[in-house]
Amino acid sequence: MQGLRRTKSVVGLDLGAGAVKAVELAGGAYRSCAFAPYTQGESVTGKSIAAAIRCALRQAAPRATRAVVGLNAAEVIMHRFTLPSDHPSAEIEEQARAQAGQAVPYPLDEACYDYLEEGEGERNLSYCMGIARLEAVRALCRPVEDAGLKVAAVDITTFAIQRAVSIPRAEDSALAVLDGGHRQTRLSLYSGNGPVFQHSYSFGCEELAERLRVAYGLSNNDTLKAVEECALPGGPVSRIRESFLRDLARHTERALQLCLASRHDTRAPEKILLWGGAALLHGACEVLGEALGMPVEVAAPPGTPGNDPKAPEVSPVLLGAYALALNDHA
Repeated sequence: MQGLRRTKSVVGLDLGAGAVKAVELAGGAYRSCAFAPYTQGESVTGKSIAAAIRCALRQAAPRATRAVVGLNAAEVIMHRFTLPSDHPSAEIEEQARAQAGQAVPYPLDEACYDYLEEGEGERNLSYCMGIARLEAVRALCRPVEDAGLKVAAVDITTFAIQRAVSIPRAEDSALAVLDGGHRQTRLSLYSGNGPVFQHSYSFGCEELAERLRVAYGLSNNDTLKAVEECALPGGPVSRIRESFLRDLARHTERALQLCLASRHDTRAPEKILLWGGAALLHGACEVLGEALGMPVEVAAPPGTPGNDPKAPEVSPVLLGAYALALNDHA
């Protein structure tokens, strides 16, 4: 979760509910990327994830053999602690272990943790720690290793995204980042250069696909084609697409209200950055912005694969994988 610097090429792997997203970076610059959905109609298992990773690697043909993967914030206990500025550095690890033992509701030998220095006060140093069940980390790493990659680091996707986009540092400003994923939509609110709230709700692009399938009696393949058509203006799918986006806006508005009600010291965000599959839908920013009363912008990784100016812009679906690769700690 923590580290020092990027030195080698690395693959960021975003293991989503519907697909594997992969981005290869070398020295922070694009080298290749890929998107590999899981087999339709099959449950997502370690074997199916490993198969999708292998498919993504065939598409991207990366030179890297190392990968950074991300844990969902829901699987991580966040804990903050402070130590005196003059605390002996040799004893910091011992203190961190003691802090982890106090924070988790299960035996410490069933957990893994990491921490980083967050800030320096007049007399104290503040630290941010992430703690996860060891089995959850192993389950995340196992299909990656089965696909032939070495796990270089395990990150927390929420924090990786924070480092990949421009977050306001002032305490009196806030930014929301909305991940419109396959089965879930996740709203993260950042303020003072850190995440202050995250809320996930079971409403994603899979719902759009189901509405299209039922409305037109489509097969699985035709449903996927109809979803792809939602990225284009007009067409017979426009009514269903707009209805889906308005429902997405209602869910997002409720999540924002929940956040502001639970954190009275947090300001409403000035804008929302949208990524994931929902960001590909035509008119998504306009419909969401109108319904929520604030600017909504697509949060896509900067640049193009290989820095080729003729190459298409990298899809916002790949932002999570890009953020994880960017946070390589070789």
